[in-house]
Amino acid sequence: MDNLFNIFSTREIALFIWLSFFLIFVCRTKDGRQSIIEIIKTFFAKELILPYCSILLYMLLIVFLLSRIGLWEISLLKDTCIWVLFSGIILFMNTNKAENINYFSKIVKDNIKVVAIWEFVFNFYTLSLIWELVLIPVIFLFSSMQVFAEHSSKKNNEHEKVVTFCKTILGLIGLGAICYVTYKTVTEYELLLSFANLKSFLLPIFLTILTLPYFYGLALYLNYDRFITIVKHLHRNDTSSISRGIIKASFKYANINLSTLKRIWKYQVHFNSSKDTPDEYIKKAARKPKYIISNVTKLKIFNDIQKVIEKLSNIGIGELSEWHKSYTGDDCYLSTTKYYQFGSDDITKIPNILAFYLTGEESYIKQLDVVLDVGFQQNKHETLEKFTEVLRLAFKNLSILMPDDLPESIHTNKEYSKQYDSHSISLTYEKLERIENYTLSIITQ
Repeated sequence: MDNLFNIFSTREIALFIWLSFFLIFVCRTKDGRQSIIEIIKTFFAKELILPYCSILLYMLLIVFLLSRIGLWEISLLKDTCIWVLFSGIILFMNTNKAENINYFSKIVKDNIKVVAIWEFVFNFYTLSLIWELVLIPVIFLFSSMQVFAEHSSKKNNEHEKVVTFCKTILGLIGLGAICYVTYKTVTEYELLLSFANLKSFLLPIFLTILTLPYFYGLALYLNYDRFITIVKHLHRNDTSSISRGIIKASFKYANINLSTLKRIWKYQVHFNSSKDTPDEYIKKAARKPKYIISNVTKLKIFNDIQKVIEKLSNIGIGELSEWHKSYTGDDCYLSTTKYYQFGSDDITKIPNILAFYLTGEESYIKQLDVVLDVGFQQNKHETLEKFTEVLRLAFKNLSILMPDDLPESIHTNKEYSKQYDSHSISLTYEKLERIENYTLSIITQ
């Protein structure tokens, strides 16, 4: 038992005990056992064996290099395994979410932030096994209650009281932990400030940074693989030279740049062989937009396209796409969000949809449209409140005055228009068979 405590902390032992109890509880029933078997089969699918082997070999290479320069020793084997099983696996499973290099740089920043220091200190100073066994299920219980209550509070405001209560309890536990850690750090600082602990602290940061080239390469491989499959499918009825030309040009202009590949992926669907060759079209599609601050419009902020896109992307209904030329035949530039869906998700109800649409010329924005579709049988009052809230945020973020009488027109389904020296504001309303459409437009002069 003493050897066990020398290898694992009381917190790790407590986690292992509770996890064992959970697995035993799940395995009591046939359905539970079957679910675990299916998870194992999915986790060790044939398609994943090669990636698993590749990351294992890459990790062995990193460990070898770190050991050669004196930053890894056998006592760090447990920490290395824990990093692989948790951080490494999570990174591996989320590689397909990578859109550009910023995704990976954010991972590095998250590991270097002060939070990483606190996590190290909190894990270094643990309680007795009995207290750890008590504390872990309490934290799990209140954390789970908070998550479920936050989700259900969207439909029932009374559940917000549960959210507040859970946050209070977790806050008190966190405050107690901070006080305990501060006390232990002050009274036993000599245990914390050792070279062995420094290596233990730096290990996950080193592992994260050194594995980034692998995960970036994996993301690039997965995206190229899917991209090639999609191109071949889209152009299956064309001559084979079309799909080969698009793929070859994509390798040429995207190369190892993931964000450029994503940009090509988005726009290659509009390729028209009667207008361009694959090489010419992909070259234009790969080109990063140039955000030039102009002085064309009277509404000054509409001259700064990048600033408008950034401010509207932070409102909470999705990020706007890059400013790009329309591929539908219209001679204009545009940027849009994906459809943001909200409201009751009952099977008989059509979801509400919100979206931003920016249109204009290469160097400036002409018009912003905020579009709302109220779904069939949705709570219309709550939907319009959400629409009004989004509009307030949009006007505020763009430093444009929102008319005081606009919310009333929204709630009474009345069309609205107002003219200013620099811009005009209009609201249109249309009732269709199963949806109601509201469009708020800001048009610069």
